[in-house]
Amino acid sequence: MFGRIFNGLVVVFWVSSMAWLLTEKVIPPMLGGDPPDYQIALEPTKSEELPDTWKLRWKERTVGFAASRVEERPTGELDRLSFVEFEDLPVESVLSESLGAVAAVVKPLVQGTRGFDLDMVVATRMTFDINRRLSRFDTTIDLSDVPDFLRIEGIVQEKGKLTIVSQVSSGGAGHGQSFKHSIQLPPEALVESAFSPRPELKGLYIGQKWTIPVVRAFAVNSPIQMLQAEVEQHDIIMWGSDEVETKLVVYRTEAGSGVQATRDPISREWVRDDGTILRQQVSFSGLELTFEREHDSVSDPRMEKLDQLKQRLWSN
Repeated sequence: MFGRIFNGLVVVFWVSSMAWLLTEKVIPPMLGGDPPDYQIALEPTKSEELPDTWKLRWKERTVGFAASRVEERPTGELDRLSFVEFEDLPVESVLSESLGAVAAVVKPLVQGTRGFDLDMVVATRMTFDINRRLSRFDTTIDLSDVPDFLRIEGIVQEKGKLTIVSQVSSGGAGHGQSFKHSIQLPPEALVESAFSPRPELKGLYIGQKWTIPVVRAFAVNSPIQMLQAEVEQHDIIMWGSDEVETKLVVYRTEAGSGVQATRDPISREWVRDDGTILRQQVSFSGLELTFEREHDSVSDPRMEKLDQLKQRLWSN
């Protein structure tokens, strides 16, 4: 039991870090170019509409499911509720791929995950004030049969200081070990969850470019990374059984961003002409994950999990 929990702990911290590192987590005012309207991601979901739902794929294998919606409080605040459920994630293969060349060094640890498939739920609530600025967030990770295995809470203090507290379950009585640190958010920051793909990105045209700074909340030494986004081309993709024409948006790191820049894309989005994002692909240390939107006609019973999580975790 301890061995599996230890292996799971490694994966949990990997995933929780990835959730903050992979894609545009914090988007302040654009620094240049002709950006689209990112604020549309915070439009409240209408009562008659289903949540946005996504299948998560890795190496042509479906490894999870994601759903999200935005709710407006009577006070005018907005809650963006989301979850990703990983199902039978092959830990050894994922760790080997994500660690790349380092895998040879830590091979004994990686081999310890052989035959271990991970079931995990990552649930996040992000609360925005009436000006659509982040005020607080909380993320809870359930690991297999251990609920609330890891909790991450953040509160935005005065002058944009974000205080983050991470707490690991002790597996019994007590609160377990906790970690705390703070980062400085850029002014007017719009925050999004990497595990909750944007539903829409409107007003795109081929050749459109813009630059955005990204705050990597768990990167202590160089928390600011510059990304260059470009609508590169029209691309026809298979969405379900249909061929759909989309615009391909590609995100790359920019030189001078505080990390080693690369021209290899770190994220891609395939956007239908009406602005609906059908597919999002993210890359991290050689690992490539793909979120694919489910058809509106699909009624997946896992969507009810949002209501269950809200009652259990976010009743206040």
